[in-house]
Amino acid sequence: MRGAVLIVLSCGLVAGVAAGCGAQGVATPTPVTVVGTLPKAPTFPIVPAFKLKGNPSAGAGIFAKSGCAGCHTLAAAHATGTVGPNLDTLKPDYRAVTAQVTNGGATMPSFKATLSTQQIADVAAYVVKSTGGTVP
Repeated sequence: MRGAVLIVLSCGLVAGVAAGCGAQGVATPTPVTVVGTLPKAPTFPIVPAFKLKGNPSAGAGIFAKSGCAGCHTLAAAHATGTVGPNLDTLKPDYRAVTAQVTNGGATMPSFKATLSTQQIADVAAYVVKSTGGTVP
């Protein structure tokens, strides 16, 4: 008798759980209105090197000789610096690199006194091409 009662109770429990898992209304997220403006992507000034066509092959040597690898990570140059941004992750565009190398910023020095405008264009082309970007 006791076994029959347990079986009946077990069946009732299973039926109750199954009923609770039945089709319920589907929850639909309610859209939320965002107030304000989204931040704009950083803009970089157009510097003289931006208007030149850079040579990525020449830029590889400039990257090595100018000490870029001491601060930046760039797989193509076997560079593992950690002071500046990881260029492989950042994937900067040509305009950003020409402006940053020319003017410097944060902890990066300006190279406009030590590299020619063409050399800046070349190293920018190398960085952009090495990180999968399009060189103009």
